[in-house]
Amino acid sequence: MRDRGRANTISLSVRYVLTDKDGKVLRRSRWRSSRSFVIQFLEALYANLSGVSYNVTRIIGTEDVWSSTYQMTAYAAAGSVNEGIVAGTGTTAPTNTDYALQTLIAHGSGSGQLLYGVQSFVAPAVVGANVDLIATRSLTNNSGATITIREVGLYISESTPGGIARCAIRDLLTISVANGVTVTIEYRLRTTV
Repeated sequence: MRDRGRANTISLSVRYVLTDKDGKVLRRSRWRSSRSFVIQFLEALYANLSGVSYNVTRIIGTEDVWSSTYQMTAYAAAGSVNEGIVAGTGTTAPTNTDYALQTLIAHGSGSGQLLYGVQSFVAPAVVGANVDLIATRSLTNNSGATITIREVGLYISESTPGGIARCAIRDLLTISVANGVTVTIEYRLRTTV
């Protein structure tokens, strides 16, 4: 049967919000299309859906088995750069086989570092004709100078203690974050029926 209406879709978008120390919004970007799911996302999903353990490249560049008995997680505690939304300074265009950000920004308040907050999620909800799931994480610049984010992504791991990190998404996005400013990065996974 031919579909005569709008096409069924699944899409990924990214945006950011800059706020000052008092929480006042300084800038909110528009949602922009992300086309940067990398192969590790589908490999981990394959292992979970098929029940077959599968080799998936780690963020350090070596392969390791993703056990079919573990679920995919992207939860990250404050300070963790091994799961959840992460930021970097790399400028190389994303490819299907990227296994990590090119140049990850470390957690901290030293030169060139950002303070990574807790990774959080907004549960799936019907929004008009769509269903949205949003991943959100705040990063604060207390380094004493402006930091320019050039790449963002989402790291996932198995739901096991010390789960091994893999890159699921990588995008280029330029965000200038002044000292004392917090940037909140949001990924929106949207399905449309």
